[in-house]
Amino acid sequence: MNSWHIDTGTLMVSTTFLNKIDKHVQSLLTDNKERLWPGATSIANKFKLQLVATGGTTRIVMKKKGGRTVIKVGYPSHNRAEYAAYKALEYSTLGDLLAPCVGISDNGYSLEMQYVSRPIPQAKGEYYWFNPEFVKLRDKLESHFSFIKGYNKYTWGADFHEENMRVMRNGDIKIIDYSNLLSDMFLRQKKTTVEKAIKGVLRLGYPRVNIKLTLKNRIISYEDNNGCFYKVAIDPQEEKAII
Repeated sequence: MNSWHIDTGTLMVSTTFLNKIDKHVQSLLTDNKERLWPGATSIANKFKLQLVATGGTTRIVMKKKGGRTVIKVGYPSHNRAEYAAYKALEYSTLGDLLAPCVGISDNGYSLEMQYVSRPIPQAKGEYYWFNPEFVKLRDKLESHFSFIKGYNKYTWGADFHEENMRVMRNGDIKIIDYSNLLSDMFLRQKKTTVEKAIKGVLRLGYPRVNIKLTLKNRIISYEDNNGCFYKVAIDPQEEKAII
């Protein structure tokens, strides 16, 4: 299980480095003003990082030049939730679908995750706001994670849309943002810790499902050991856009 994992021993940043970022981010938020997104470039420059993504609503993503991990900087509730979800599922078949978390700062403002470089391609030609076939695939995928509601009663969904997925070199699709599995627990129950969340999920019964999620020739394929199979074209030219 998790046989695709690379040896991150020489690729990770140190916990000390994550804590330095954490401390700096906290200094930007002391007066209750939102300075994180406007200051994204200055944060990256200060720590000699490259900006990868700034469009998220909860975190900014950065990385070292040539690095094979990214650093997610933002709200502790989402970073802690993501780290706890991965550690709880790490040795399950569902964990194989998740981009691994490899470190987190003490106060949760910075999280390190393995970098998966290739985004899901956009449709060619006419822009499609909504692909109903992908929605069916996504709903099926998310259904396997719904057991977590047995611990996180506040969750509204996993939010596994295309922007939260990326593609490995071998074509395997990995989910790179899965914090919504547990973030509501950290937001609403202030006593929630990473350790408590991990233990809470581990006490649940996991679905016995093996899933293969891949991208090849602009076709997203889903297949599980229960006989369910989907093929979703990136370019559904025969469909009209639903706006």
